[in-house]
Amino acid sequence: MELKRVNAVITGGASGLGRATATRLVAAGGRVALLDRPASPGADVAGALGSSALFTPADVTSADEVAAALETAVTRLGALHVLVNCAGIG
Repeated sequence: MELKRVNAVITGGASGLGRATATRLVAAGGRVALLDRPASPGADVAGALGSSALFTPADVTSADEVAAALETAVTRLGALHVLVNCAGIG
């Protein structure tokens, strides 16, 4: 798989393993949608990653919020190829 052609949604993308995964994908030329809680630093992380990243706020325990976030990701990225699940409580 060529990562420069990948559009990924990363749950828990504002911190920890999710953020590290997003950073790696963007560095390889991919584009990412960081799906994380609205109060997370997701907007700042997406801003730091540049134009290849966007923040789609949602709490993964809410199906409606996740559906809206995925719709935003599809609209902005055009397609989704990868879902990386890193959301959780440590």
